[in-house]
Amino acid sequence: MTATNTAPDQVKPTQRVHWLRGAGAALRHAWPFKRKQRGLVARPRRWALTAQIIVFNLFALSVFIIAVIWVQGTRSGLVDERISSLTAQAQIVAAALAKDAAAGGDSATDLDGDLTVDVLKLLVGPTGMRARVFSRSGHFVQDTRFILSRNQVERAELPAPGRTDWTAFMYRAFNSALYSLVGRKGPLAKEDPSNDGLTYEEVRHVIQKGEPGSTQRIDAQGKLIVSVAVPIQRFQFMLGVLMLSTEAGDIDDALREEWLRLIVAALFAILLMGAASVFLWVRMTRPLRELADAADAVRRQGREANAIPNMRNRRDEIGDLSVALRSMTSALYSRIDAIEQFAADVAHEIKNPLTSVASAVETLGQSADEGRRKKLMSVIRDDVQRINRLITDISDASRLDAELSRERLVDVDLIELLRAVTSLYQREEEQAPRVLLDTSSETIPAQGVIVHGLDGAIAQVFRNVVDNAVSFSPPNGEVRVALEVAGGQAIVTVDDQGPGIPEDNLEAIFRRFYTERPAKHGFGKNSGLGLSISRQIVERHRGRIFAANLQSEPAGSVNGARFTVVLPLRVAP
Repeated sequence: MTATNTAPDQVKPTQRVHWLRGAGAALRHAWPFKRKQRGLVARPRRWALTAQIIVFNLFALSVFIIAVIWVQGTRSGLVDERISSLTAQAQIVAAALAKDAAAGGDSATDLDGDLTVDVLKLLVGPTGMRARVFSRSGHFVQDTRFILSRNQVERAELPAPGRTDWTAFMYRAFNSALYSLVGRKGPLAKEDPSNDGLTYEEVRHVIQKGEPGSTQRIDAQGKLIVSVAVPIQRFQFMLGVLMLSTEAGDIDDALREEWLRLIVAALFAILLMGAASVFLWVRMTRPLRELADAADAVRRQGREANAIPNMRNRRDEIGDLSVALRSMTSALYSRIDAIEQFAADVAHEIKNPLTSVASAVETLGQSADEGRRKKLMSVIRDDVQRINRLITDISDASRLDAELSRERLVDVDLIELLRAVTSLYQREEEQAPRVLLDTSSETIPAQGVIVHGLDGAIAQVFRNVVDNAVSFSPPNGEVRVALEVAGGQAIVTVDDQGPGIPEDNLEAIFRRFYTERPAKHGFGKNSGLGLSISRQIVERHRGRIFAANLQSEPAGSVNGARFTVVLPLRVAP
């Protein structure tokens, strides 16, 4: 078998198809704007921000380029400046000719052609322009084309036979576009074989009116030629006319350089605009797109989706947005977990009394003993009360978040609030525990103790805590509420003289539906949500609540429980 090499233009059609498919797949894999993700139905992609960035940059660049093109396209300033300069130079040369080239000295009435040669060589030769001298009647006197070698021959490089000079082609194309843009106008520049000055409009103007004239002409290549004519005068007598002209292309070369600089500047601006757009896309649009995609994936797939990208290290607004989205997602998941746990706890707590009610009702229908029936009815009433209490507390707990978010925070005088709360327990019931308020601490400032929060919610915290302390206190016992200030915080302690709290349950008592109460407190009168609600309110006020046991120093026995509520003081404006 002989191996053969296949040239690129001899590739078989099937090979081309496979090659195109492979290239397309590679391009799709590398394309940064792809949207499809595994297991996710893609929504229509919008490129509003990217489009706005590109359109705004293009618009600003286009306005800049159009304005510069409009200014450059007029050419009037450059041509007028050139005419003014030529006129000044021509008047200087004309004055020298009137002085040094007059035939016959001071009484001369004509110009001497031989004498004008030296003047023209000296004054016109270095300028690169063409000068022609005519008599006052328009007859030819002298032309620098005949006396200066640079004006005699025009040299142009021709391409080799059979080859195209692409440089010259591009040059001519650029000139054609430039001439079309700036708008060429004026008569065609022609050489008069007779060298008669009257064939030139500016010379006729000088002869007829005795003042300078100017004309713009276009040569066969479309190049601009500017000519001025001034009178050659001696003692207010016209000896002749000097016609000074630019070489073809002098002004065009200056104009072309300006346009080339403009084009280079425009190209650089376009590249800069492209780089700025890419930078903005990489630094702004793409990260925002990634955050939107991640948020959409979380919405559709939940915890199975990838986490929100962590852009904390960016240290800018998008990084802050990433952190905020991650925090929000974490908070939402925590809220979902809390709701699920809350629903499970509610179902469990309601199921117990419902089961008891169902059992009592079933037994009630089968029992004929009146005493037993009364006992069963008592059980049913207690369970119904317990269910009613549970539903009320559950409703309050479920509305708590909304109320804390909706209500407006105010300044709360903690001393007055504690006085109002403790006054509710000043009842004359026999053997009822006494609730005492102690605000004599030296740490309390003279202006009072002010916290920023919801007065109703804070009052509910202390009602729940004091209720809990009263329920565990012995008859004729004492509940002491004390207030002090330390480290920019208000510290309220509620001490009772009850049996205390098992060390293992110091944290558990703040869980929902935790209930361990004495029989004297009554069945079904507590849902176990009071302390849980209190902790939720305190934490929303950026505070803390915790429990501890009061122990005697010598023996170490428990003398009661202490609940401590810590709230930050209002920061003075």
